[in-house]
Amino acid sequence: MTTRRGILLAACMAWTGPALAADGTVSLTGRAVVGPESRDVAMAFTCTDTRSRTETGSLSIGFEVPNFEALEKRFDFGAFEGPSGTRRPLTEITVGQPVRVSANGAIKVDGTTFALGAGASLRGEAAELAKLRSVVAAAGAGPGSLRWRQESPRKGDSPLVVTVSISAAESDRLKTALAPCLKVDGKAKPKG
Repeated sequence: MTTRRGILLAACMAWTGPALAADGTVSLTGRAVVGPESRDVAMAFTCTDTRSRTETGSLSIGFEVPNFEALEKRFDFGAFEGPSGTRRPLTEITVGQPVRVSANGAIKVDGTTFALGAGASLRGEAAELAKLRSVVAAAGAGPGSLRWRQESPRKGDSPLVVTVSISAAESDRLKTALAPCLKVDGKAKPKG
């Protein structure tokens, strides 16, 4: 299961670009901060719907940190890389209420960008999926902000903090694009 999740996350982390892309992806601009350094990032929210009994969809949230090597003295990116990376819940995503999840990542093909994200299958990962659904539902509920705080497993490191502002229009795009992943047993997720 962990290997499948790692492959899925690596495949899903290739998103960047306009606020609404194909296949249920919404990309929002934000800022990543590690200690005194910062980077512009794109936070991607993606939903791939389950289309058949043999094809399982997924819900994921992630971002890419450009020029990550310059930050490695302050944050241990390597600890999250690939299927052998840490699965400890060192990620706290806050949109209203904080939610703790596990994240993993990979170095992009360009060799200078690190993709980090959290994802869950629409089948078989109910606990993690419920957490991600709550984040996406809150982000789609109206204008506000999302804060992703990523702790490093290496003692003494600064956390990686990503902040994304969500406008009313972006909130509507999130709600529309990710609606298939908010359904519980084929029905829209109940509010509240």
